[in-house]
Amino acid sequence: MSGHSEDPVAEESKRFFTFFNLSMLLVAITGIEIVIIYVQTFDGMSIISILFATSVLKFIGVITWFMHLRWDKILNTILFLMGLVIAAFTYFAVIYMSDDPPEVEEFSVSQINNEWDSKKSYSKGDYVKHDDSYFVSLKDISSSTKPNTTESDSEWKKVNGIPHQFVWKVSNGDLIEINSLKPENPFFHQYHPSQTNNIQGSKISLLNQKASVEDFRI
Repeated sequence: MSGHSEDPVAEESKRFFTFFNLSMLLVAITGIEIVIIYVQTFDGMSIISILFATSVLKFIGVITWFMHLRWDKILNTILFLMGLVIAAFTYFAVIYMSDDPPEVEEFSVSQINNEWDSKKSYSKGDYVKHDDSYFVSLKDISSSTKPNTTESDSEWKKVNGIPHQFVWKVSNGDLIEINSLKPENPFFHQYHPSQTNNIQGSKISLLNQKASVEDFRI
């Protein structure tokens, strides 16, 4: 009784296309990774999550199809080495991204202590201090009345809190985030700048307590 075996040529061809298709899949996944890294389509945390997911996917593929290789076929060896080269490209792409970290060139936090002056002009949104209280102007004022009076209700509004001005300048980045290090004096500000280089900004916010730049992280 004779056994029946498959055509060796057909079997080898099938193996070739299996390895070739897997290699092309790894190339495609790596290409997506490199595009995500260089174009920086997403914020930093999303990039890390996506790279982790694709790395797991490639790891599973390599374990499933390549780890049984015994270097018996030159083609299999070449495909395996191609996979290592592809992985190296991904590694250097990640290194490139980490070589250009954002640099905080300027960051200051200062309390606004401008005393009200009847002779000064004020713009809408300006803060002043009067009798140990803070007020914000409701409109542009050329000659203002004293805050906290009946006549000044249309010009000034008393605010709860202490106004502070935040000023920052960052070399590069796609997300600016500032938060307080003290729970008793909460503050959080986050935004995506319109430009990713030489980012400058400022913001006036009301805080529960007097604060300094050491109380915040950017």
